[in-house]
Amino acid sequence: MTENNSQKNETQYEYSFEYIQKKLEGKKDSFGMLMKEIVRTGICTECGTCAAVCPVLEWDDLAGQPKLIGKCTGCGICYNQCPRTITDPYQLMGDFKTGYVANTNIPEVIGGQDGGTVTSLLCYLFDEHLIDAAVVTMKDPSKPWRPVAQIITSKEDAIKASGSIYSHSQTVEALMDAVRQDFRSIAFVGTPCNIDAVSKMFDSPTGMLKYFMRCHVLKIGLFCMDSFAPEAIYPFFESEGIDLSKVQKMDINKGKFHLYYDPQGEPFKSYTIKQLDKFKSSSCNFCLDLTSEHADISVGSVGSGANKNTVFARSGIGAEIMEDAAEKGYLKIEPFNAINLNAVLFLAKLKKVSQYTVRKRKVFIVRDAPEEEPRIETKPETEQAEVTPPLGTKKFLSVSKDLNEEKKTVNISLTNTIGYVLEDMKIRIATVEELFEKKPWITTITELFPFETIEIGYPLEGEPGEPVVANVLVEVSTEAFGKIFSRTLKVAPQE
Repeated sequence: MTENNSQKNETQYEYSFEYIQKKLEGKKDSFGMLMKEIVRTGICTECGTCAAVCPVLEWDDLAGQPKLIGKCTGCGICYNQCPRTITDPYQLMGDFKTGYVANTNIPEVIGGQDGGTVTSLLCYLFDEHLIDAAVVTMKDPSKPWRPVAQIITSKEDAIKASGSIYSHSQTVEALMDAVRQDFRSIAFVGTPCNIDAVSKMFDSPTGMLKYFMRCHVLKIGLFCMDSFAPEAIYPFFESEGIDLSKVQKMDINKGKFHLYYDPQGEPFKSYTIKQLDKFKSSSCNFCLDLTSEHADISVGSVGSGANKNTVFARSGIGAEIMEDAAEKGYLKIEPFNAINLNAVLFLAKLKKVSQYTVRKRKVFIVRDAPEEEPRIETKPETEQAEVTPPLGTKKFLSVSKDLNEEKKTVNISLTNTIGYVLEDMKIRIATVEELFEKKPWITTITELFPFETIEIGYPLEGEPGEPVVANVLVEVSTEAFGKIFSRTLKVAPQE
């Protein structure tokens, strides 16, 4: 009896395994991905599920991780059963009523950003008197390609505001201005992080907007993979000889950032996203939302082909607006099955797992390395003209000190707090005695990543057995911003 039950259970297991294996065959999900994304990043729960469901895996108690005891076929069963992986389509891109491939049917908008769907929707909403105002991001007329959030009130304004700017914009501030001006029906266009803010302001028990009973907000969310710090990326473009005042369009397509002097022509300059990673906003490393999951209508260019948009209508009103805008000639739409959903899911997954694969910033100690090309290059002291940083009081660095009385050194730690990579940092440290400087020390660091810390051991003078007391001047400057930190640190034993 026991033998028959065992044989029956084994048969059922084999059937289940083979069924799932055939369903997953050909996927890139594999044991290698499980090790890379889950085990080696330190988020494995050690539940042993992967080993329990795969005949060529067993749990290694000593190492606290799974190990292969046979040939991996790359079927992905272990990856898809793991409680830490994110594989369900609705987990990856959120719930929605229906999806479309859409593009504009308005002559003035044709040839704009991707399919021009967002601009066409705003034109429809204004023409049909469904909204009083819209909150959008536009280019600052006084600063080329710097983003500025604006309240617009007409179809003509919507057309002027078309185009994407790949930087953070304070759209919620403009939304609150619109509420204060007593606009009652507002379309809000924003990236996932801003859509999340508005959703929380309506849905949270302490949400501010839920108490404005007359305020109705239609959330139009944009797909967003990365946002770039304008004070970092635009100086880089200018150093490359690009005249930002002549750039008419920017877009991201197939892993490249393109710049256009002619919006209808070919890009004159392109960079891989990897090349621009150092200019990415640090908060994007922790964002999990590609498709604006909390919007009424989500719009992006992934999975729809050239000059078209992928659109997800997530609420009932969002679906009605899409259908009516198409029926009245503002949009051309194709059904859900026209979307290349695999492309959307692939990018959405990259964002979801970014919380596990974000590059860890190392703490490193400054040391002389004469026999190899060091990342930290020490040079003789030279005169440097002072330049006022253009960002006002924005904080580039966090600096702390720790006195080692036994070795008579002060360990000075500098942490990048600006949110993007600082390049060619020149650090100058000196002891100050009665307005005179002694023992100046100069070091140049080629790059310091966001929230990365360097620690510098600076030697102090003092008699044996006597407490060390000194004033230490720390100055930091970069070629791009001039002097970004200057402070005299009081060094003395703790009482």
